[in-house]
Amino acid sequence: MTQAITDKTCSRRSFLMFGGKAALTVALVPGTLAALAGCKSDKGDEIFRGERKIVDHADREVTIPTVDTLERIYFTSALAQTYVFSLAPELQGGTALQLTEEELKYMPALEADLEYMGSMSGGGEIDREMLVEKDIQLIFSISGSPLSASDISIADELQDSTGIPVVMVDGSFTNVVEAYRFVGDIMGQEERGAEISAFLKDIYDGVTAAVADVPDDERVSLYYAEGPFGLATEPAGSEHGAVFDVCRARNVAKVELTSGLGMTTVNLESVIEWDPEVIVAWDDVIRGGADEIIRTDPDWSDIRAVKDGRVYTMPNAPFAWCDRPPGMNRFLGLQWVANMLYPDRYDVDMVEKTKEFFSKVYWADITDEQAKDLLGNSYPPYKKA
Repeated sequence: MTQAITDKTCSRRSFLMFGGKAALTVALVPGTLAALAGCKSDKGDEIFRGERKIVDHADREVTIPTVDTLERIYFTSALAQTYVFSLAPELQGGTALQLTEEELKYMPALEADLEYMGSMSGGGEIDREMLVEKDIQLIFSISGSPLSASDISIADELQDSTGIPVVMVDGSFTNVVEAYRFVGDIMGQEERGAEISAFLKDIYDGVTAAVADVPDDERVSLYYAEGPFGLATEPAGSEHGAVFDVCRARNVAKVELTSGLGMTTVNLESVIEWDPEVIVAWDDVIRGGADEIIRTDPDWSDIRAVKDGRVYTMPNAPFAWCDRPPGMNRFLGLQWVANMLYPDRYDVDMVEKTKEFFSKVYWADITDEQAKDLLGNSYPPYKKA
């Protein structure tokens, strides 16, 4: 007891914070003596400094705020923000998303009051002075693909230049469940992180089981129409088209993979030659896509998907359902695409599935009509006569 009280590695101020009553607790509670005697230890940092050490997914040791002192988090991209938003929106210290009114109506009211501080996605930049001014305590860098040396270098530079800890997370499709648990632990949201993880895993397992035995010659051919003219796309194997791959669509795009943001440019002649059964296009309201152009322009009219009325607008609120950001939103996209392509195999009511996802992940209770509006002409799903 005497050694613990007089150990000079503890400051007098630290000891007085506990007072005589805490000193008695030291003698009575196993483990407390070691915590006080080692004020320079990790445990001491948690008690006296409000800090703890973690190892992130890039094997970097990072000193971060303890759960009870963490109040303001920022993010290097919209993807990272979706994790924080879905776990504890009140911990967002700003926004990396420039949201429209249509998107905001599906989100808690506080989202409209967050200040935009930039994003590093696509070569962009964050306002580092604002990070310091707003007293951001922690930054998440979450990747939609396995972490690279370049990702690590960028995170290290951001951390060094701001003095704010940057935690790296592998949020690639097959690691999203683990990523939620990891981020939830850091944020003090272990229970909610585990709940969302289990929910997303159930979706993935259900979809993949339903489509696993689709014969190659029965896979529905699909073209993903990106951009304002619908003439940018993703080939099979692209992270940006992963939802379609998992759902066993036959991606018709025979193009080179463009790294980073993707969106390989194609010409209309190629799309006509590929003649997909289904086209999934960006909407023209939120994303400035080509869904209505594809449906109405005579130049597209001979393609099977157009003739059969199977040009589907990808739902985009509050986040795009299939991609950008490549986060948990893609799991709702999995259900949407699987039901749209193979309704006999993945026979679910997408109105109910949409409402369930919004409630469990997005903090929003939406009506049947709102869900149907989001689903557009994909509800009810197309079935051959």
